[in-house]
Amino acid sequence: MLNGKIAVWLLAGGLTLLLGGCATYPPRPPAPSIEDIVQMSQDGLTPAEIIDRIDESGGLYALKASELAELRDRGVADEVIDHMQQVLIDAERAREAMRERDRLWMYGYPMYPRYPWGDYWRPHYRR
Repeated sequence: MLNGKIAVWLLAGGLTLLLGGCATYPPRPPAPSIEDIVQMSQDGLTPAEIIDRIDESGGLYALKASELAELRDRGVADEVIDHMQQVLIDAERAREAMRERDRLWMYGYPMYPRYPWGDYWRPHYRR
């Protein structure tokens, strides 16, 4: 009787783990292009609505200063342009923080020993 209960629990646990991996998030909508953003501005959408669409899609826009000025000339609100730049800056900061985290881990910070080609393996007569 005990073996049957264990088998049922193991089966239930295995199915839970197996089916838990099947849960997925819905795909993000595609990021609006620059032309889409200009069109949304000309169609009368508020800056908050345009920003929400950009955030939903996770779009990043690496634009030159001249391209940003052109967006403003074409009627895109300053709040939208500022948000596009801030999202890009935040993404670069996060990327740099991940690089720094990986660099510190690779070189032994804070509790790992140094790499073998550091001072440890250098012959004593060269020190």
